[in-house]
Amino acid sequence: MPTLVEARRQQRTRRFVYLVVFVLGLALIDLVTSYRFGAIVDELRPPVLPEIRQYSPVPPQSEQNWAVKDVERFHHESQGSRTLNVPLSWFLAMEAPSTGVFSFFLSEQPLFSSDDYLPRFGFIPAEKSAYNPHGLPIGFASTPYQSIIGLDEDQEAIGFTCAACHTGQLVYEGERHIINGGPGMIDLGQLTIAIGASLGQTALSTKIPLFQGRFDRFARRVLGDQYNDENAYKLGQDLDNVVQELAKVPNGIDVTEGFARLDALNRIGNQVFAIDPNRPENYVNINAPVNFPHIWTSSWFTWVQYDGSIMQPLIRNTGEAMGTAANTNYTAPIGHGRFTTAVPLGNLAWMEDLLAGPDQPAEVKSFNGLRSPAWPESFPAINTELAAEGEKLYGEICQRCHLPALTRAVETGQDTENLFWKTMRPFGWYEKGKTEPTYTAESLIQVKIVEQSYMGTDPGQGNVLAQRKVDTARTGNSDALGIDIEVCARSEGHYKAVHIEDNPMLAYPFALGAVVQEGINATLKNDLNSARQRDSWEGDRPNCLQAGAGYKARPLNGVWATAPFLHNGSVPTLAHLLGNPEERPDEFLLGDPTFDPVNVGVTLPPVPDTTSDYTEDGYFILRTSKTGNSNRGHEFSDVKGPGVIHEALEDSEIAAIIEFLKTI
Repeated sequence: MPTLVEARRQQRTRRFVYLVVFVLGLALIDLVTSYRFGAIVDELRPPVLPEIRQYSPVPPQSEQNWAVKDVERFHHESQGSRTLNVPLSWFLAMEAPSTGVFSFFLSEQPLFSSDDYLPRFGFIPAEKSAYNPHGLPIGFASTPYQSIIGLDEDQEAIGFTCAACHTGQLVYEGERHIINGGPGMIDLGQLTIAIGASLGQTALSTKIPLFQGRFDRFARRVLGDQYNDENAYKLGQDLDNVVQELAKVPNGIDVTEGFARLDALNRIGNQVFAIDPNRPENYVNINAPVNFPHIWTSSWFTWVQYDGSIMQPLIRNTGEAMGTAANTNYTAPIGHGRFTTAVPLGNLAWMEDLLAGPDQPAEVKSFNGLRSPAWPESFPAINTELAAEGEKLYGEICQRCHLPALTRAVETGQDTENLFWKTMRPFGWYEKGKTEPTYTAESLIQVKIVEQSYMGTDPGQGNVLAQRKVDTARTGNSDALGIDIEVCARSEGHYKAVHIEDNPMLAYPFALGAVVQEGINATLKNDLNSARQRDSWEGDRPNCLQAGAGYKARPLNGVWATAPFLHNGSVPTLAHLLGNPEERPDEFLLGDPTFDPVNVGVTLPPVPDTTSDYTEDGYFILRTSKTGNSNRGHEFSDVKGPGVIHEALEDSEIAAIIEFLKTI
C-alpha cells in the first residue's frame, strides 16, 4: 500500500504522462492533416539496406598507371554538382533515418555521412586527405556558392564526382580491391529515399512538443558556435522549405535501378529539361537502367555511351555534370547569361586528360592514361596454356565486333605490330560551308556499333535517345528555352553541321547536345583564360551526335572486372554470357561485391521467394522478366534466331575464352 506522498507523486506522474500523450496526439493529428507535412508522412520510412561488412583494403593497382595523388584527386574532384540538394553542413550533421517511422525521436542514430551508414549504399570508404577533408566515401565532393532548392542563399553543396559511378570494388577472400574507372556498385535510388526520410524525420521532430532532440542535435551540429534559439528557428524554417520543395520534384520510376545500375540518360534528360528549367512536361519515368560503364580506354573511342551516341569528351562530361544537378541558368536573357553553368570546365578537362594520358596511343602503341586492371596476384592463378587456346578463339569469334585484343604485352609497348593499333585513325566530318572533310589530328579507336536487331539485347537504353522528345518551345515560343546552335550529325551519308533550334518535339539527343554546347559557350564567354584552352579541352573533335545506331562493341580489355554483363547488367557472369542462353538466371541479387573468380562475375546466393524488389536484408533482386531488364541477346546457340551471334560453344571453349579475358 503506497504512502500518501507516494500516491500523490504517482498521480502527478500520471497526469504529466497523460498531458504529454494528449499534446503529442494533438500534434500528430495536426501534423498528419496539415498541408505542409501530411504529404511527407508516407515518405519517412527509410529503405532496408545491407549491413556493413569489414574488408581488408588493397591499394589501387599500380598497373592502372595512376599516381596515388591523382587517384585521390579523381575520387574527390568537384564537377560542380549539387546532386543531393542539401548544404554540405547539413549532410555532415544529418543522422541516418530511424527504421521506425515515429520512433526516430527516441534515440540518436549514426551520422548519415559516417562509415557506419553511407557504405551501405555501396559507396567505398575513403580516408581523410587534402582532397577529402571530411573523410567521405569515394565519389563525394563539395562545391561552394551553389543554389539549393528551397533555400534563399547560396550554400556549399554536396554532390557526386565522376568516381562515384566509375570506381568499382571486388571482394575476394575478405579483401577489397578497388578498380579505378570500373563500374560502381552503388544504389542511388535507395540513397534518394534515405535522404528524404532523414530530412523528413528531422523536420518532423521540430513539430512534436518535448521530442525535438533529433532536430536539436542537427541544429547544434550545423550552427556550432552560432547556435541560439533564433538561428535554430530559422534553420528549422529552412529545413521545412527544403523538404516541401523536394517533395514537389518528380520521381517516377517504372523500372527499379537497384545496386550497380542507373538510368543515366533519362535522369540527365529529366534534370536538364524538366527539373532545372521547371518544365515538368518533359519528365520521363525511369525505365532503362544500365550497368555503370567502365571508362578506361574510352577517351580514345570515336563514340561513347552504350548506344554510341556522343563523340566529344567535353560534351560528354559537361552533360553528365549538368545531369547531376550542376547549376545552369535558364532565366537570364539570351546572349546575356542564359545557359551559363557552374560546371568547372577546367576540372573536367583535367579528369579527361588523366583518363586519356599524355601521348597519342596510335603513335606510342600504348595507353598512358588509365589502364584496365590486371588480374590480381591474390586471385586464383591464370592457366596460361588454357588462355593461349582462348586467345585463338577470341580472334575467331570475338574480334570481328570487339576489335583485336589489347593484350597486356601491347599495353606496355612490347608488340608494336599488334592489329589493335590499326583500328585507330582520324575521324572526318564536314564543317559548315566546307566541301572537303576536316579530320581530327588524333587517331581514334573506330569502335563498331552493332544494330540492336542483330544483337538482340534489351532495346530500352537505345530507345531513350532514339524515341524521346523534349519540348523546348512551349506554346507560341513565348517561353522558349533559347536553343539556336550548330551541332554535328549524320546526314546524306556524312557527318556534318546541322542547325538546332527550339521545337515542341525536339529529338532528345540533339536537344541535349545543343543545350550542353550552349552551356559551354556561355560559360567560356565569361572566362577568357579558359576559352583559350577550348581546342585542347574539346579534344579536337566535333560535337557529333547520333541515335538509334545500335549498341557499341567496345574492346574487352579489363572486361573481367565489370560484372554484371550486357549493357543493362542482366547477366551475372562471363560463364553465363558465353554459355547456354537458356541457363542464364531469370533473377539474381545485386549489392554484394563478393567476386566469383571461376565463373567471373557476381556471386549467386539463393533468391528469396518475394515479390519485392529487395530482400529482407536489403539486396536488390534483378528480375529479367521486367521491361528493360531482358537478359536475352548476344547468344551462343545452335538454334538460329534474333540475338544469336554464334553457334553454341563447348564448355572447354568457354573456359578458354574466359581464361584469356583474364589476361587482357
